Amino acid sequence: MTQNTNLLVLLLMAAIAASSANEIFSNLTQLDVNEIPQRYDEEQLWRIYNISEAMQHRVPVGQMLEQKFGGNIWKENSKFLDISIARDQVKAARSFLSAHRLDPVILSENIQAMIDEELLEGVESSSAAQGKRSKKATRSSMHWKDYHDLETIYSFMREIRTKFPNIVRLYTIGQTAEGRDLKVLRISENPRENKKIWIDGGIHAREWISPATVTFILYQLMSNWENQPAYIRGLTWYIMPVMNPDGYEYSRTTKRLWRKNRSPSRSSQCSGVDLNRNFDIGWNGYGSSTNPCSDTYRGSSPASERETRAVAEFLAKRKYNLESYLTYHSYGQMIVYPWAYKAVKVKDSSVLQRVANLAAERIVQKTGTAYRAAVTHEVLGIAGGGSDDWSRAALGVKYVYTIELRDRGANGFILPPRFIKDTALEGWTVAETVAQAIGPSSSG
Repeated sequence: MTQNTNLLVLLLMAAIAASSANEIFSNLTQLDVNEIPQRYDEEQLWRIYNISEAMQHRVPVGQMLEQKFGGNIWKENSKFLDISIARDQVKAARSFLSAHRLDPVILSENIQAMIDEELLEGVESSSAAQGKRSKKATRSSMHWKDYHDLETIYSFMREIRTKFPNIVRLYTIGQTAEGRDLKVLRISENPRENKKIWIDGGIHAREWISPATVTFILYQLMSNWENQPAYIRGLTWYIMPVMNPDGYEYSRTTKRLWRKNRSPSRSSQCSGVDLNRNFDIGWNGYGSSTNPCSDTYRGSSPASERETRAVAEFLAKRKYNLESYLTYHSYGQMIVYPWAYKAVKVKDSSVLQRVANLAAERIVQKTGTAYRAAVTHEVLGIAGGGSDDWSRAALGVKYVYTIELRDRGANGFILPPRFIKDTALEGWTVAETVAQAIGPSSSG
């Protein structure tokens, strides 16, 4: 009872920091009583090394821990597996690992404590930001001291459109299964002629630092548009901060570690599809699941999901002059490029590697944080159905990068708000470097 009371107090504090009294009560009335926020008390986060050796003996460690012990995979690559295990499964999961000569490193003893800290730190930072707010402050109450809900992000996008009506257009490119709008902002002084760059975030619900970074990129562009260099102003920017609005809101209200969208399944009680396994490229290959209960469930067919179709159709109509596709994820501190669905590099990989290296060097100069530049399959393993590979294969986009933001596992998806600003600056640095590589358009 005390734990739930504490959580309610924290949520009310968060609501008060961000909203008017009317908004608070309308939000409370909208809460589904059946969707009580899931708690992760004493759930542990493990890192397990040497899983490739176990795989050679046909023991898919991640899959086994997920299916037999209810584990939640955070990250899996050729070197290690990060997975959270609920308190009542810790002992059995340890025995399973011991039987296969594997020993977990404990990254966190209590995931709920991490979540509570993230929330409280955000509440305190938001309250301080509200207190210092000047007359020049944005009406949308957007800032980068905390993570924001979808309405605050959309309100920020509407505000930018209002402030820059001559160069900004706001699109609603579709709706989700739960009826939320899918919104994209276009910024351009010459949409017909300029080369184009696409930026998206929030394809995976729990990766909150991703929408925060993409909104920061939007702010960096528009707070100083008149003084931006020609290589920035000479492009057409398409920006979609949240590709998975249903999942994002669900991760904020109900299940912090939710990854997929929220589309119902016809064949299972489990809901949701991994949108980054649902694009029409290597869709039925490695790295995704046919099980609707899996976090990497690929869906019933390529582009089965509304979000996937909306983005694919929107970009297919705009592929002329589309030079770059940047998609922001967490975590791992990497700048990676195709291919992911097969163990091959794209033909111009040397160019992509050079630009990624340059971005990584600039990040170190700005924040001191190390990012690794590499081919996706080499560092993240093979996985089909990704938006990055699709944009290269289907649209012929040259500068395709997936940016895995902070950190390297200490906090994982639950990155404390104090790290938002610097992480977002790292994301902006990649976008800026890629824009420079594209160069000003012929018109510009």
